[in-house]
Amino acid sequence: MPTGRPAKEVKKWLQRISFFLLVILAVFGVLIFVDHVDYQQQTSRLTPNPAIIKSDWRGNPLDQEGRFMNDEFPFLPKLTDLIRWRLSGNPFENEKRSDTDRIEVRDPSEFLASNREGILWLGHASMFIRVGGVSILIDPVFGEPTFLRRLVPVESPLEKITAIDFVLLSHDHRDHMDEATLRSIAQRFPDAKFLAGIGSEELLSEWAGSERIQTAGWFQKFFKTAGDALSIYFLPVRHWSRRGLFDTNERLWGGYVIESGDTRIYFGGDSGYGRHYREVAEIFPDLDYFIIGIGAYEPRWFMEPNHNSPADALKAFADSGAR
Repeated sequence: MPTGRPAKEVKKWLQRISFFLLVILAVFGVLIFVDHVDYQQQTSRLTPNPAIIKSDWRGNPLDQEGRFMNDEFPFLPKLTDLIRWRLSGNPFENEKRSDTDRIEVRDPSEFLASNREGILWLGHASMFIRVGGVSILIDPVFGEPTFLRRLVPVESPLEKITAIDFVLLSHDHRDHMDEATLRSIAQRFPDAKFLAGIGSEELLSEWAGSERIQTAGWFQKFFKTAGDALSIYFLPVRHWSRRGLFDTNERLWGGYVIESGDTRIYFGGDSGYGRHYREVAEIFPDLDYFIIGIGAYEPRWFMEPNHNSPADALKAFADSGAR
């Protein structure tokens, strides 16, 4: 056998690998450059819908690229910050690993099969709410979503849920807006309506059908929810959105107030601390329930713009005036 052939094959594969690595480095360099020069400057506002509930609201702020912005604290995720965070080490990692306490997971079948009003936590940010005879899912993520790992296994309750009228989505991150879960809900409950922030129409229409989608801007009431029995409002929070590399802040994020009779429930999704909690109290001075997340809050230099700490959550609750 000629000895030159294997050497040529090895050389060819080394050239291919080198070329591939160069391409990866080039793409990485471009992303870092774009990350470095990108910024947000408000240049316009999205014209508010007639259903605005805040009299002095001028519409959602947009930057020079037409992307949504936080009104109080503009924010763009930075790749360099992500790298710094991953390389700086996590002082809480050992504490997390040594903490073996786990929340008890109870069988929700009896409640789900009943007509009783209540709020059921389904893990992470997923909630089931029944109020005024209306069944609502918020940020449902069932099963084992891609790229996510549960510390506490929770069985999907989808087969046990008997009715869903509305699905509320706070933002497009995959731990809040899961394609497989939403497709399953749309198939099982063909009359369910899906509510989200402006910009989510294309995704949700593909997964659930365009005739079942409603989107809103901040301080806006959704139309045609449930007559006079139920009102749902979309409100600002301090966060951001992205599902891929090039769709940052193209879909609006937010929280919700659900109003039924004398009951008012606030759900804040993911958010850093800000004045928006005081604004909720100004518009809804008699909130009954205040649902807020405190996950992924350290280190503060990295997480503060997007996630409340326990102390922030307590301040937010006090700001809201909720009972």
